[in-house]
Amino acid sequence: MTHIDVIAEIGSNHGGDLDEAKRYIAACAKAGADVVKFQTLTREGLIARFVKDGDGKVVENPKFAGFGNAGLPDDWHAPLKACAEDNGVEFMSTPFSLDAVALMESLGIKRYKIASGDLTFTPLLEALGATGKPLILSTGASYLDEVATAVGTLSRAGCTDLTVLHCAASYPPAWDDLNLSAITTLRATLGLPVGLSDHSPGAMAPIAAAALGAVLIEKHVTFDRTTPGPDHPFAMEMDELAAMIADLRHLELALGDGIKKPAASEIHRRRNLRRGRYDATTGKPDDQGRDWLRPQHAPDERAEF
Repeated sequence: MTHIDVIAEIGSNHGGDLDEAKRYIAACAKAGADVVKFQTLTREGLIARFVKDGDGKVVENPKFAGFGNAGLPDDWHAPLKACAEDNGVEFMSTPFSLDAVALMESLGIKRYKIASGDLTFTPLLEALGATGKPLILSTGASYLDEVATAVGTLSRAGCTDLTVLHCAASYPPAWDDLNLSAITTLRATLGLPVGLSDHSPGAMAPIAAAALGAVLIEKHVTFDRTTPGPDHPFAMEMDELAAMIADLRHLELALGDGIKKPAASEIHRRRNLRRGRYDATTGKPDDQGRDWLRPQHAPDERAEF
C-alpha cells in the first residue's frame, strides 16, 4: 500500500498575519495533512513593476500594486517551521529565487517544491538539484519535452529523488482542462513518481488522480472561500480537506497490492458462491466437488471448508 502525501498549500492566504499563518498550520495538521506549504517570494522579485499596455506605452503593472502582502518575510520561516514541527507536519515553502534557496537551506528544509512557472528557470533548478534534497516539480502549462528537459537538468545537478506533479495552471481550471490521463503518461515516460497539483473544485480530481497512481496531492486551503484574495476562491476549506484526506486513506486500502486473489473475507464464502458435486444425503461436497472449490495453486485451502 502506497501512502499518498497530502500537501496543504497555505500560500498567501495568511494575509500577512504571522499568527494567522500559525492557525492555518494547526488546522491543516488537524485535518490530516502531511505537509503545510507556503511560498517564499517578494513582489519585487516576482512581478515586473512596469509593463507595456496595448498601445506599447510603458505603464505601471496593476498586478504589482495588487500583490499586497502575499509574500513570506524571511524572519517568518523559522517560527513557521517550528510551529509545523510542534503540530507534527512537515514545513515546506516554494522558493522563487536563489536567495530563497539559501535561506531555506540554512533552516534545514527537508524537501522543496518547484513552481510550474520555474520549470525552465535553469539556475533555480540547478541550485535545488545541488542540495541533494528530495524535490517536487510542478508541470502546469508545459509540454512533455519541456518536463523531460527539466528532469534532466535536475538529475545532472544532483537530484536523485524527484516527484513530478501534473497540473492545470488555471485557477480554477475547466474540467476538460484537467487531462488527468497525463498522470499515467508522465509516469510511464519518465519512470518517476507522479502526483497532482490541483486547483479544481472539490476532491474529485485528487481521488481520481490517486486511483491513476498519484502518490502526492497538493491542494490550496482556506478558512473561508469568501475571503478576499487571489487564492481563497478556489481553495479547499478545512472540513473539505479533512474529508478528502479521509477518502484518500480509504482509497489507499482499497487499491490493494494488485494481485488477483480472494480477499481474506471471501475465503469462507467460496463454497457458497460456487457450483460443485454434493452428497445428496449430507449436503456436503464430495472430494471432486472440493477440488472444484480449491484453486490448484493453493492445495492447503482444503482446510478452509
